[in-house]
Amino acid sequence: MPTIIERIAAAEADAEALRRNAQEAARNQEAAAEDEAAASLKIAREEAKAGLALAAAMAEKEAAGEAERLLVQNAEEAEALVKEASGRLSQAEEAIVNYILKEF
Repeated sequence: MPTIIERIAAAEADAEALRRNAQEAARNQEAAAEDEAAASLKIAREEAKAGLALAAAMAEKEAAGEAERLLVQNAEEAEALVKEASGRLSQAEEAIVNYILKEF
């Protein structure tokens, strides 16, 4: 039968082994958590980049549509101004002719 000192020494050795095993398990868990966090961060960054690219593409498409709409609107307004000016031109020609005829 082991003596008390031998049993204490064995218990201390067991405790030290348990402590080392616990420390190693904690380091392994910490490394696994860091790896998982890094992978999650990488995925989040990729998703954010994809989201930004999609938002930029949608904004560009919307801006192109708005630019096209403005071009059409401006062309229509310019055409209306040309028609209005043409109508006034004939009135101006008539007024000039009448003025000249009245003077001479």
